[in-house]
Amino acid sequence: MGRLPSLNTMSKKALVEQLRLRLASNDRWALRALLRIYQNQTTDEQTRDTTLERNGIGFTGPDAEILSSFTRQYQRRGCLSPKQMAILHRRIPAYARQIVQHGDTRRLETALGGHAASQAAHA
Repeated sequence: MGRLPSLNTMSKKALVEQLRLRLASNDRWALRALLRIYQNQTTDEQTRDTTLERNGIGFTGPDAEILSSFTRQYQRRGCLSPKQMAILHRRIPAYARQIVQHGDTRRLETALGGHAASQAAHA
């Protein structure tokens, strides 16, 4: 396994890849991403549990119903079942690019920096 880029030289591509890894394995990150992507849905899309606009943000058509349902449950109960979390960890990494494109990349780099450095140390 090659060395990961340092924090100062992390490209968008590397940032997206590091975020995908984190979303696939960390419950807190996956749930925060779920909420963020749900916020990107239009109000009508949130109400209908579907994707109506092809605007490049929010959930894809196949994910809209289930991930909108997960979001509302998480907002109501504060948790998802272990089975739901497993599904979330499989699906939410696909939205890493959207989070990087529409988020604060400096904050993401800082938050992911420790993870990237620790992985590089084990390479």
